[in-house]
Amino acid sequence: MTVLNHSSSFKVMRKRSASLEAELVEYTYKGIDVQGAPTSGVLATKTRIEARYILERDGISSIALANKKHWYDIEFGRPVSLEVLLQVTRQLASFSEAGIPVAKGISILSETTDNKRMAEILVEILVDIEGGAQLSEAVKQYPNIFPRYYPAILHSAERSGNLTEALSTLNSYLERDLRSKRAVRSAMIYPAVLIVLTFVAAIVLSVFVLPRFQIFFDSLSVKLPLTTRMLLAVTHFVQNWWWVLLLFLVSGITTLFFMRRNSRGRLNLDRFTLKLPIVGSLVQLVALERFCRVLSTLVRTQVNLPEALELAGSSTGNRVFEDAIMEARKHVLQGEGLAAPLEKAGIFPSAAIQIFRIGEESGQLGSQLSQAASFYSDELDHRLKNFTALLEPATLIVIGGGVGFVAIALVSAMYGIYSGVRG
Repeated sequence: MTVLNHSSSFKVMRKRSASLEAELVEYTYKGIDVQGAPTSGVLATKTRIEARYILERDGISSIALANKKHWYDIEFGRPVSLEVLLQVTRQLASFSEAGIPVAKGISILSETTDNKRMAEILVEILVDIEGGAQLSEAVKQYPNIFPRYYPAILHSAERSGNLTEALSTLNSYLERDLRSKRAVRSAMIYPAVLIVLTFVAAIVLSVFVLPRFQIFFDSLSVKLPLTTRMLLAVTHFVQNWWWVLLLFLVSGITTLFFMRRNSRGRLNLDRFTLKLPIVGSLVQLVALERFCRVLSTLVRTQVNLPEALELAGSSTGNRVFEDAIMEARKHVLQGEGLAAPLEKAGIFPSAAIQIFRIGEESGQLGSQLSQAASFYSDELDHRLKNFTALLEPATLIVIGGGVGFVAIALVSAMYGIYSGVRG
């Protein structure tokens, strides 16, 4: 373990003490007791180091600590943006390449980063490292900040001793994710503006314009066309039952939020997402690329296959893939190889199964997985470009259809009234 110089360590610890203000923090822990049985619980201490010391004093080993989450601890969006995480990872990779110890690099970043939340997390990670924790174990305590594949790759680096390569790999992962998100975001700006303007126009029509038309239509003894009656019925519903629509929207968002926080709910959502047209295939490609990339890194660093499968499965970001891989891991432990258990899972395409089988039979599994990851990465970029290219015209068609329906309804009403008056 690398020790900081006294002045830097004092600054970090003073910053840590000022942020905590001697308040007790609740930690959930999991570990193995002196009898070798799994144990878990909640412990309230001032620091994570103190919690670890108390547990080790009580004879508990293989400790995993995490801040206790309460039902009211709700965070909307990412507490730290992907851009900030990429910047920190890139600087850590540069520090490591220059021979600067990890602890010292994290200390420097905690004092220089502009993001307050990221600075606090870096200080806590540094305290964990000085307390004897590994870097992968420290970052694993913040799943809302670091993606699931992040600690998995760091864990493989800690086994092989090549942290610089692992940080460079993480840097390329985050760059790709950020590039994909920016591409989707830029493609969504124009359709989002159109959708907002359409909703504003619909509200103005429903509240101010169409009610006056309805008064005018009611004063005439003329049967209105079907499209006009449908439009007026929708307007009447929005005027009188708008609170139902708002309640339905809020309930839907709340339900999705809590389903994501629940294990079974997240599994159902991920299963539903994979069945969606277009989006499902993109999610599948993301999971496949991450699985192949992380598993390739772990296999090449001599991590045993069952453990590598567990770490790679947790990096996919999809519970359906994660559960299927964990089920396949059981068969791998029974000596059935890799390709056959993954084929039984039923979620991997035949091309991927063939790649796994060739790599397994040739003894070049790491190389084959790396090539598969590159292939799926290129395929993902290609499909994302096609998706973003189709998104704008699809939005225009939908909005244009709605505007056209309103125009047809009003014009046909006027024509019907004119025909009725002439008759």
